[in-house]
Amino acid sequence: MSGDVHAGFCERREVRFLPATHRNVYVRSERAGQRVMASLERFIGGRLRLKINHDKSAVARPQDRHFLGFCLRRDPQSGVVVVLLSQRTKRNAMARIRELTPRGWGSTLESCISRINAWLGGWHQFFGIAAASEEFTLRALDAHIRRRLRAIVLKHWRRKRTIARNLVALGVKRQSAWRQVYAGRKSTWALSHSPAVDKAMPVKFFTTRGLTRLVDLHRDNRRDVIAPVQLQMVLGWG
Repeated sequence: MSGDVHAGFCERREVRFLPATHRNVYVRSERAGQRVMASLERFIGGRLRLKINHDKSAVARPQDRHFLGFCLRRDPQSGVVVVLLSQRTKRNAMARIRELTPRGWGSTLESCISRINAWLGGWHQFFGIAAASEEFTLRALDAHIRRRLRAIVLKHWRRKRTIARNLVALGVKRQSAWRQVYAGRKSTWALSHSPAVDKAMPVKFFTTRGLTRLVDLHRDNRRDVIAPVQLQMVLGWG
């Protein structure tokens, strides 16, 4: 819905909203949602003669819809509405992490960490309003970043002999290090999550080199969001 059309629609319904090109309408039941959707389609397609993007329009549960990177879920017991990360946001975050940590990274580990930290700060500045229950997702993103960095370190070490020696130097038992490095034809990515590599490069290995953790950012800077009072919209066209 364009800005002008949106403004005219809201004025006709005597409802005040900020200008927007996308809008979510929340109702109490699926049946009400189907009724509101039909009314909106008649008004936008019939009265305004505008084309509706049906690929982006649907009647669904709030937690199944993506809106500005978030989805909403209402606790059936307390009635509290919590803000969650949408599935699209999680997929995009994973894709961005892969872009920032290419396996062929030719510079230092510290420079790669610096790039990641710059993105993490900006990403959390926007998505920091997500509920505390999203900590599991943030932990998964943190773990994925560390594994990507481990793969980069192993790639820098190149030879299996060098990898095994460096793992021993980082505190892994000699027998365990050599056995896991030379066990089969493991790729660098597969080796990056082996017990020996995980032990040699734990969380502390990266935090001492300056890596920011999303979990820590969320605990220190999370902003609680209070849902506004529900607005009543009259959809009769008489």
